[in-house]
Amino acid sequence: MVGGMHVLDAMREVQVPLLAVLLLGAFAAKARRAIHTRSISAGISPTAMFPVHLRRPIAIGVCAIELALGVALLLTAGRIGAGMPALAVRSATALLFIIAVGALHELRTRQPDVGCGCFGDLSETPVGWRALARSGLLCAAAIATIGEAPLSRPASSGQAGLILAALAVEVLVLAALSPEIGELMVRLGYSEPCEVRRLPVPRTLGTLRASASWRKYRRYLVSTDPTDVWREGCWRFVVFPAMLASRRVEVVFAVYLKSRRGPVRAVIFDATADKRTRDAAGAAADAVTAIIPAPRSGPVPRPAPPITGTGRAPHAVPRRVQHRTAQRVASHRHRHSAGL
Repeated sequence: MVGGMHVLDAMREVQVPLLAVLLLGAFAAKARRAIHTRSISAGISPTAMFPVHLRRPIAIGVCAIELALGVALLLTAGRIGAGMPALAVRSATALLFIIAVGALHELRTRQPDVGCGCFGDLSETPVGWRALARSGLLCAAAIATIGEAPLSRPASSGQAGLILAALAVEVLVLAALSPEIGELMVRLGYSEPCEVRRLPVPRTLGTLRASASWRKYRRYLVSTDPTDVWREGCWRFVVFPAMLASRRVEVVFAVYLKSRRGPVRAVIFDATADKRTRDAAGAAADAVTAIIPAPRSGPVPRPAPPITGTGRAPHAVPRRVQHRTAQRVASHRHRHSAGL
């Protein structure tokens, strides 16, 4: 006993906020997966036991119940919700976990290769004894909250320490019983390769227009609408028509693809280079790195540092990508001239 509080009393004190956090976390994980897959039933594996026409409403109902009970547990934890409201919410929570234990047991029997879907796509591991034990522990915790007095501040630092210790022990036990922890650690240590990273073009254009390279070349652009956009590995290239020293040129921006603002490179392509006697690909490769003479109206901004650098730094566009870019720009210019 610490400051008049038994260990069991401390354990009961932490159940309501812990259950509320778990329910809200489960709802958030399912909602995230539903948004990502555009299917509400995809986030809850046990719905596979029901007929197809019932899976969506059952999945929506489960998410709504988790959200409602999580919020209600928090609202009725103190003296405001004491009495019948708290009793009703905690009884409903206990009933939910009793149903969950039965559903997981049935799922393990009928479809042993399916995950519980408790926390969205983190819960894809087939239901085993750990998931059942965790569900049983939470069911017992929910039952223990029925009739518990409203939560109040600890009377002493000793009681506060005991409550925190009880909470830490239970969290560690739940973590040991949760296969989702291993999956979460794997995902935290995994970085999706930029070559397969999906980023929409509007986000790339937003990154471009917020960059220093865009501000440097913006005044020379004839139009702010790109004439061509394509992707090469980790880079997305955007072409804009421009006028420089009374010559028609094209400014090619290279935006490195990452979830947040990536480096932006820019080069000037001399659109008249394809009129030379050399082959179009060689001329385009020269034109991409050419320095255009300064116009009389003002200084020409220096082209960005060479984009042919090597090494791991994402600030450098690989040489092979530069060559393909030059060919792409030359081909685009050729089609545009033919159309005129």
